[in-house]
Amino acid sequence: MVWLAVCCCGCIPGDAHVDEEKDPHFQRGRNLVNGQDFKGAVQEFEKALDSNPRSAAAHFELGWLYEEKVGDFAAAIYHYQRYLELQPDSERSQAIDVPGRIRGCKQRLANTEFPLPNSQNLQREVDRLTAENMLLRQQLDVIRSQAAAHANIVPPRIETVTMAPTAAVVAPTSRVVQVQAPAAKPAEGHPRVHIVKGGETITSIAAQYGVKASAIEAANPQADPRRLRVGQSLNLP
Repeated sequence: MVWLAVCCCGCIPGDAHVDEEKDPHFQRGRNLVNGQDFKGAVQEFEKALDSNPRSAAAHFELGWLYEEKVGDFAAAIYHYQRYLELQPDSERSQAIDVPGRIRGCKQRLANTEFPLPNSQNLQREVDRLTAENMLLRQQLDVIRSQAAAHANIVPPRIETVTMAPTAAVVAPTSRVVQVQAPAAKPAEGHPRVHIVKGGETITSIAAQYGVKASAIEAANPQADPRRLRVGQSLNLP
């Protein structure tokens, strides 16, 4: 309602820049605003500034158009600030709260550049990370159990050797020789597991482990190499 009053009156009483609004481009811009041709109005007010770069009225009209009709908040801030520099004590500035409009444009500009995360997308990301965490825990439990099984040491085997009596020996003598068998080696060829991360392909995973992509595909017949999913588990040959 405040803006309509400004448009109808042409200026607020006491405004020191009434002559600026007599510029032909400025008046054509007002007419185009009334005709809902906002793009054409912007061009006319810009021409008014070409004729008079210190036209506070043209800066105000452009600030309002860029804010309300064009959605270019950075340009709106610039023209509002130029208006305040040229008319710091304007009654129009106080009536329409130009500083408040600048703050509003800055907030809307910040929301455009750094939008808040969508709650639905955020929940999907939380669910994905939770599922990936559970999968990693399960795989870690399997690896720990397998490592514990391979770490078992075979008990030493006791071998008894009996020496036959000789002429120099009065009584038979026997001695016990304990021979410790070598510790069992961990089974070789145990499959490794790789968790697919974002942007990875069969080729990049193969290069990472120094194996062929075809070998990874053969070890994972159930996986589609062209459609790997983040968090997917792949056996490594």
